[in-house]
Amino acid sequence: MSKDSIKSLKDVTGQAGDLAKHIWLAGLGAYGRAYDEAQERYDKASKESPRLFKELVSKGSKLETQAREKLGDVSSLGKTVSIEERISKMRASLGFGHTASADDLERLEKKLDALSKKVDTLSKSKAPAAKAAAKPKAARKTAAKKAAAKSS
Repeated sequence: MSKDSIKSLKDVTGQAGDLAKHIWLAGLGAYGRAYDEAQERYDKASKESPRLFKELVSKGSKLETQAREKLGDVSSLGKTVSIEERISKMRASLGFGHTASADDLERLEKKLDALSKKVDTLSKSKAPAAKAAAKPKAARKTAAKKAAAKSS
């Protein structure tokens, strides 16, 4: 190998080494920058956290006060209205509020008696027809038995 080729080989190797070193340094720089940004954000968040926490506490305190006022209004209503009245209002709103009166019960009893009479008359009129239908079946069975006995 000639001196020129060795020198050019050393130059290329040196350039490659410098390039690799620059790439390594760029990577370290990117890591350092990311670390610094993360540290800045952490510091900023840790400074804002107490302020944010205090804001949330004050907002929660206001909401608690409002809720207690509303509960006070509701509890004062509960003292004037009995549980039975509240239940009857709820039943009425759901359609269960109708209670049966004596007239309603008497009307239902009459309907029930009328239906019972109709069922009795229907069952009595169908009972003889059912017996008559049963007799031919019995006659067929005995005839079938007699025919079987003759063939054996």
